[in-house]
Amino acid sequence: MTEYYLWLLQLMGAANPKSRELIRRYGSPKAVYEEIYSGEGKKFLSPAEMRRVNGASLENSQKILDLCERDGIKIVTVSDENYPKSLQNIYNPPILLFYKGDISCLNKEICISAVGTRDMTEYTAKVTKRTSSDLARLGVVMISGMATGVDHTVHKAAVDAGGKTAGVLACGMTVDYPRGTAAFREEIYRMGGACISELLPTELPSRRYFSARNRIISGLGVGTIIFQAGMKSGALITADHAINQGRDLFCIPPADLFDANYCGVVGLLRDGAIPLFNYLDVVNYYFNDFTDQLEALNEKFKISYDKPFVFRDGSAEKNKSDHKTSGEKTAERFDFSLREPEIKRIYDFLYENGIRQLEEITDGCGISPEDVSLYLIDMEIEGLIVSKPGGHYCIKE
Repeated sequence: MTEYYLWLLQLMGAANPKSRELIRRYGSPKAVYEEIYSGEGKKFLSPAEMRRVNGASLENSQKILDLCERDGIKIVTVSDENYPKSLQNIYNPPILLFYKGDISCLNKEICISAVGTRDMTEYTAKVTKRTSSDLARLGVVMISGMATGVDHTVHKAAVDAGGKTAGVLACGMTVDYPRGTAAFREEIYRMGGACISELLPTELPSRRYFSARNRIISGLGVGTIIFQAGMKSGALITADHAINQGRDLFCIPPADLFDANYCGVVGLLRDGAIPLFNYLDVVNYYFNDFTDQLEALNEKFKISYDKPFVFRDGSAEKNKSDHKTSGEKTAERFDFSLREPEIKRIYDFLYENGIRQLEEITDGCGISPEDVSLYLIDMEIEGLIVSKPGGHYCIKE
């Protein structure tokens, strides 16, 4: 049956909703093939599609299959069991996907989509790398579009963290785009991830397709993170797809509310997107839906939950016979070796010196104010420290 799906892709082109409509009308791609050539099917074709009728053939389908076998490209159709289930319920799902790697992660794991601009700021680069790395280390599959900028940072952070990532290509599987990324795709496959495309294997990227491709990126994730978006950023198209698909939308608060590089994100936050300050906001949001999977990763990654996230609200019952503070108890369970060394440095400084202001922590630890602020937020969410009025911080009591 795959050859008939390939024939339909040749005829209708990628991302054409009429492909799925014809399958629903006639029951299968094979039936569509028969109706187009011997029945009433041609009346549903546009003039452009009619011009492609003679060029589309089962012989070409076989040539595509031969090319895929030679290059190690696999094909999954919308009727196959291993087709990503998350795409089944979106508008205009791809009728088939070409892929390399292991796409089972798209059905078995928690997937989060993450996108942003190609020209990211230093702040965005730092936050993207940190958030993507933490989520991947936890076991989340990071989905993005393999473009330069934010997309590449998402994929690279996931791979470097030893996690899985999936790239949705805006070109055919045999095309090296963005140029020079073919070798990096192999790293993704080695880590258990995948790259996928609904385009024919040798098809070059085209501007008109990028918007359609974004529906797959958002559709694969239970939620989508927008790391940076200006007014005309393509990431806003992905955000629109996520909203229309009923997916959750997260946005990183901008470094500067008046910076035009973030005006798209500001608009999304104003309209109700979920502000994301670090990876725990994603984990907390989905904990009840994915408790078993997240808890199964607890021992492997040594990430402490303490009955869903006592470190967020401080609700843990203290042992009255234990004189240690809540922050000290949390520190005993917290694996500092898995995080930046600055976190341990800040913790030790507060442990030795008691309550201190941001400036004192900055000077005492030799860390920039911007970085200290980010680390303090993480540490407070983790339950290691607590903020006090006047910009003071101390070990959590």
